[in-house]
Amino acid sequence: MSSRRWNLLLQLLLMALLLLPAAPAGATGQTSAEQPKVLLLYDSLASGTPRGGNILELQRQLAAYHMQVTLISLNHYEQGTMKGFSNVITVINDRELPVSKAAEEDIAGYKGQYLHVGYNPPDVMKQALKLNTGMIAEESAKLTFGLFREESLMLRQVPYIAASSAERAYGSLSLTGSGTEVPYAVSSGRFTYVPYLEAGNAGKLAMLEVLKDWLGAGAPAQTYLVIKEIYPFSDLALLEELAGRLYEAGVPFIASVRPVFSNTDFPAMQRYLEALKAVQSKNGSILVNAPVVMPSINSSDLTLNVKMNSFINLLAENGIAPLGMGADISWTYDKEYAAAGMSFFDSVVLFQDEDVIHREETNVSTAFASSLYSVTPEFLSGLKHEGKAVPQLPADTAVTVNLPEDKAGLEALLQTVNGYWITFADYKQTGHKVVTDNYTVDSAGGVVRVNGSSINVDYMPEAVSSDFEYQEEQYQSFKALFSVQNKFFIAVIAIALLLFGVLLTVGYRLYRKKY
Repeated sequence: MSSRRWNLLLQLLLMALLLLPAAPAGATGQTSAEQPKVLLLYDSLASGTPRGGNILELQRQLAAYHMQVTLISLNHYEQGTMKGFSNVITVINDRELPVSKAAEEDIAGYKGQYLHVGYNPPDVMKQALKLNTGMIAEESAKLTFGLFREESLMLRQVPYIAASSAERAYGSLSLTGSGTEVPYAVSSGRFTYVPYLEAGNAGKLAMLEVLKDWLGAGAPAQTYLVIKEIYPFSDLALLEELAGRLYEAGVPFIASVRPVFSNTDFPAMQRYLEALKAVQSKNGSILVNAPVVMPSINSSDLTLNVKMNSFINLLAENGIAPLGMGADISWTYDKEYAAAGMSFFDSVVLFQDEDVIHREETNVSTAFASSLYSVTPEFLSGLKHEGKAVPQLPADTAVTVNLPEDKAGLEALLQTVNGYWITFADYKQTGHKVVTDNYTVDSAGGVVRVNGSSINVDYMPEAVSSDFEYQEEQYQSFKALFSVQNKFFIAVIAIALLLFGVLLTVGYRLYRKKY
């Protein structure tokens, strides 16, 4: 075969190889970037007991580790459901309620990571961990985990780990009455057991530590200061003073601001925007807080996406760069809110639910690349820590406070913040992205960009005039005619009054002459 034919054949082979579809990375298994999906099973919500609220607490904690969660009651569990999940959690809050046979059989054969919380750990777990449990009727205990501790923790009808051959133990419970010290939780292989979880005490941080290891979330956690309940009618001068005082103290912070969907050209709105510019200039990061949902909201109103898009655009047009969203955890379990209200953001701060009003509730959560776990200052102040080393919270956390109402509240807040053992992180240092139809806002390494250009944080205050025409003057087609009529009638009435006065005077004089 001639060299020319060989060259032609080689060229054809090369073209064929280039046209072959490339196999995607990690096509043979789960990639490292792919997050596991968690199945959360529960027997009851334990309302009215010390364990009430622990299911919601687990939902918040899993969200802090960027997990998509599917929540199913054991009463509605269908056999085979576990096969679609790499991680399964079962919470048993009532020791008298039997686990469904379908769930029990699936747990016995499940090969993924399994975590059991509460009463009645399954037999397969007991065998694997060589686990024996006891029951605390009522006793105080000291809980220690990492560098944290909580004194005088009151336990009622709580199981505990009496014995185990597990590879790893988490924290310790020192029982005051008996002097016994037992692990808070144990883990070995694919099984992890946590005897109890209560949402109202420091044990929830111990649970957060267990989840960090169970989910393989190894990245160092940061803590942020978040100020919320900021409206156009808030004391904006106080907000600016707070931002300035925090800046002088070297404390970066996040302002979660309520959106405005109408009358955005009013002076009050312009003053609101000026205040947010001042906040941004004092090393403050901006979040868009979820709007207030009213009980009477019309289910046919599907304008949330348009309204949120418009408000984010308004901020960007005025040089204000929002980096995420603040919302109650229930928003991530609502199809309408998640798709229409939260889809602009890849970063969120999830607050504890207050008033839950769903539009289209779902049992599958929406996960985000960045999601902060919210705690109150009161909870944080109750935490004690061992030694001189500064402890670190297990997950990225937002210490959430409301905007103070007066100067006294401002001074109290500053005193609390300055007294913390925490060094607050700058939200802009990590990657966040917000995308609307007109703008893309992103941050990294402390630099915030809008459509690729760094924003100017130099703030020059501008006076906002209160002179504003709140209602457009209507065109009056007969205005000139009515004006002429008014003047004519005024002249006629004036002349009539003058003649009446003359007649009255003449009549009076004639009357005097007659008598």
